[in-house]
Amino acid sequence: MDFRKLQAFAKVYETRSFSRAGEALYLSQPTVSAHVAALEEELGTLLFDRLGRSVLPTQAAEVLYAAAGEVFTRLDAAVNEILLLQNRVAGEILVGGSSIPAHYILPERLAAFVIRHSEVRLRLVVGDSASIAAQVADGSLALGVIGADFGQPELELQPLLADEILVIGPPELARTAPDDPRRLAALPWVLREEGSGTRRSFDLALKSLGLSCGDLRVAALVESTEAVLRCVRAGMGLGVVSGLAAREGLERGEFVAFTLPLDLRRQFHLATRKGRTLTPAARALAAFLLAAP
Repeated sequence: MDFRKLQAFAKVYETRSFSRAGEALYLSQPTVSAHVAALEEELGTLLFDRLGRSVLPTQAAEVLYAAAGEVFTRLDAAVNEILLLQNRVAGEILVGGSSIPAHYILPERLAAFVIRHSEVRLRLVVGDSASIAAQVADGSLALGVIGADFGQPELELQPLLADEILVIGPPELARTAPDDPRRLAALPWVLREEGSGTRRSFDLALKSLGLSCGDLRVAALVESTEAVLRCVRAGMGLGVVSGLAAREGLERGEFVAFTLPLDLRRQFHLATRKGRTLTPAARALAAFLLAAP
């Protein structure tokens, strides 16, 4: 069985799309379709039901994908062992970033690392801090950069970069809104989901006043920092965001920041799994990120 065909099949299974699988594998959609069709012919069965734009795996695909996962895992382990023997900074590194690191910290640093180490291929997984921490803990990711400590004993967290959380609002609201957080709680808020490191840090800061995010009048819960910024810009209410994300909007006067009697400083951390043996490439990336100014 051709490895390239199996790889194309697995990516279609994961993405439920021939075009998205092609993008992930840097192949054209017709090439991915041809690989899967050849595999179906070889096995004598359909692997996917093509229902218009929807792609649904058949029972045969479920069986094949489970076996393919074991094959890929064993091959990755073999490659990592060989790289360890050679001490080469090469191969694929799976690194995760919560929303702020993934968009405002990691891109430039990862680009500089890849320029220095041309044999490395990076895969950046984006999620909230809780999901990235969980994936580092279960071994799915070699490294993760997160904005909150969830108290997972299996993780080692190293300080990476300081940040300040800001409470922002549209200019028209700022002219009439009180500066007392207890009175601000009655105004409409746009908050991130519970797994967000930004929200967790803000919730911890509110506890000094005997409040929590649950005491706020929440107008909307959103799943990205960009969505918070857009909602605040549109006048929906107050938002809680990283200072890194708010900088350009503040400079343009799209919204204003509130000065509150709260400690809204937080730390981004590099997370690794305690006891896990990293490849030379992953170790080099960890050292590179920690050494960056």
